[in-house]
Amino acid sequence: MPKLNQTHLPGRLREAIEQLERGEEVEAKKNKTLLNAKKQKELNDAWTKQQALRKQHKPPKTEEEKKKLGWKDKLEVRIDIYKQALADLEENIFDIHLKQLEREQAKATKSYLKGYFGATDGQDKNSAGKIAVQRAGFTRNYGHRTSRDSEVREMEEELLKRFEAEMTEDEREQRELLKETEEAERKDRKGRFK
Repeated sequence: MPKLNQTHLPGRLREAIEQLERGEEVEAKKNKTLLNAKKQKELNDAWTKQQALRKQHKPPKTEEEKKKLGWKDKLEVRIDIYKQALADLEENIFDIHLKQLEREQAKATKSYLKGYFGATDGQDKNSAGKIAVQRAGFTRNYGHRTSRDSEVREMEEELLKRFEAEMTEDEREQRELLKETEEAERKDRKGRFK
């Protein structure tokens, strides 16, 4: 089973929320794996607040009284904090994926360089590096695209369109200049290798 990383958390949080809403028990140790330190503190503070409320007031008898006092049981407090954590993660999911991609790229590069510089005299250094990358568990992408790849590509394009729609005139002008510069550099590079 692959090691858990930040990209797995939204799915795990959704599962935990669904379990809690069905009334199933979710181990307390999941708080440490699913919530960051800030959210763990918020969960503890929210429950402490509820305990203080229980010392000041008698248990309410109706739902209206519960809402008026802000009375929640431990299950409701956990669901609220889990939902907040999920919302925060979904807001930053693009950054989380980029960071994960950078970490994986760094690991692959490190494996390649270790193989490249560890090659013996009779070995091709480039081949040794590629072999080391494959042994580390990284595979080359030969252009094979799954349906998920297509969905991700569409999502990225939608995000770019949304960002471009929110740009100011100056930002659009800067973006056009950047595109022109990159195109000129690409043509210059192609011209050198002919």
